[in-house]
Amino acid sequence: MLPKVMSHPPTPNFHASHWKNRAACQTSWHALETSFGRGESFLETVKAWQSEPASKPKLFFTAFTSVAPTDLSTELAQVCYGLLPGVHRISFEGGCVQLTLCIGEAPHIAKEIDIAADSICVDHLATWNAKTLARLCQVGSQIKWLSPQDSLFNELQSVGFILDRSTSSACYRPTWEVKTSLRHRAKAEILTHSKTQVDAIVIGAGLAGASVAHSLALRGWQVEVLDKADALGAGASGLPAGIFATHVSPDNNVLSRITRDGVRATVQRAQELLKQGLEWQVSHLLEHRYAGKRQLPEGPLWPAAGHEWSTQASEFQKQASGLNENTPALWHGIAGWIQTQALVKAQLRHCNIRLSTQSEVAKLIYKNNQWQCIDASGLVIAHAPQVIIASAYDGQSLIDSVELQSQEYPRPHLPATALRGQVSLGPMSILPAQLRNKLPNFPVNGHGSYIGHLQAISADKNEPYWIVGSSFQRNDFDLQTRDADQLTNRQQWAELMPEFQDDILHIDLEKTSSWAAIRMALPDRLPAVGEFAHPEFKGLNVCTGMGARGISWSVLCGELLAANLNHEPLPMAASLAKLMAAARFG
Repeated sequence: MLPKVMSHPPTPNFHASHWKNRAACQTSWHALETSFGRGESFLETVKAWQSEPASKPKLFFTAFTSVAPTDLSTELAQVCYGLLPGVHRISFEGGCVQLTLCIGEAPHIAKEIDIAADSICVDHLATWNAKTLARLCQVGSQIKWLSPQDSLFNELQSVGFILDRSTSSACYRPTWEVKTSLRHRAKAEILTHSKTQVDAIVIGAGLAGASVAHSLALRGWQVEVLDKADALGAGASGLPAGIFATHVSPDNNVLSRITRDGVRATVQRAQELLKQGLEWQVSHLLEHRYAGKRQLPEGPLWPAAGHEWSTQASEFQKQASGLNENTPALWHGIAGWIQTQALVKAQLRHCNIRLSTQSEVAKLIYKNNQWQCIDASGLVIAHAPQVIIASAYDGQSLIDSVELQSQEYPRPHLPATALRGQVSLGPMSILPAQLRNKLPNFPVNGHGSYIGHLQAISADKNEPYWIVGSSFQRNDFDLQTRDADQLTNRQQWAELMPEFQDDILHIDLEKTSSWAAIRMALPDRLPAVGEFAHPEFKGLNVCTGMGARGISWSVLCGELLAANLNHEPLPMAASLAKLMAAARFG
């Protein structure tokens, strides 16, 4: 019989050994590792985090890899999908643990990280030169390396590191004032509230407003949401159901990359809050490529991970969608549908959110370090240090209501375009039987869109339904539904699924209903998120301009705004976030 061998005690987790000594006011910790591998160190760090008492910090874990990781554990493989080159934010533990996975060549990809880390593990010092590492540090950051590089020690000391060679570690403590290109890194203070204190006011209770409010509430903020309507669903977010889907382009452009980030964020939040199959579904989606639009990237721009998002549709998928086998079409694997109001209501249900309907804000005044929301009669209906305008096209009037003390800077201006859209919907039972039996269980889009076999949305509509549309009219503010648009939507549906067109064109429109709303888009087709550059608008933020992509973008925009207000690592590449900044409009 072999003698019993004493097992060595487990090596203390490097990041955990330092966050235990953090200041009491620091409620988050940013750990960074230059090699993700198969995710072993991340999982080990999460395990150490889980073993902490209730006062554990919110954990941000940034990791780098030159290519998409393979052979991941089951728990990681389920959420680490579609890992194209770039920055990916993946949420765990109800959002309390955030993995930022950066895929690209080191150290170039490090330029996409916008905020300094508290603790850093480096695999090869030679690859990650001293200046790059110093850029990722703040004063007091702890660093440890796995492969000693004696020739680099002098370089580390020259950029401000105090070395402890016996433990292969160092602390960043330069003797000079640190100048950095990174976004300001503040130690978050513990939020303490009375029952009546409000940290932020969100104006607008649609997708954008609900997403921002929920993201702030998750971080402990007390949020009041004001909406002028009598009930939820009065604006464009009242759409009964809509699709979330990626955007493809031959060059994998900015719009495509941001939309994939948005879809990932939407899927993660829906998984946390909604009932799958009833209120939402990753059902996949077929896109009919009209006139050859929406071509996939080729070669290195679209590796295997890209095909997880979007690929060429098969003959079977085309036929199931009412297309000829030779029709150009794409199959989106990470796409689906959401009952829009279910997402809005679920996000506003957070205990840190108070919703006030019939609360129309006519004017904003900054007084005593607070933004006051004034109604049409001149009464203050709410006040807080931060206000977020998420009321789409109505937002500019509130920006214009702010009285400026100086004319040195031009007033911020959102060059918005109003987009009127009308959808048509009805119960599946009114469709011809031969059509009803052929229609797919997944959405189809391209020239308008179709979603079918949806669960009942209200007690008076207690059977499965379909929805198609929408019409598209610029700068048209008429909310009355139109018979002409019903005809257009039916024709559009027939063109979308041409093999089914005879049955579609015979649908009795008298048995259908319709719904119309106004969306808001900006000239560069990107949303506007965050604070303006104008010094007199400090504390006034916007989250707007999502056009027809509110379902795909709103959660990402809410997380981006909340990360900025909390001085956290951003949920996306810094270069993409910069393109979405509201500061580009003043």
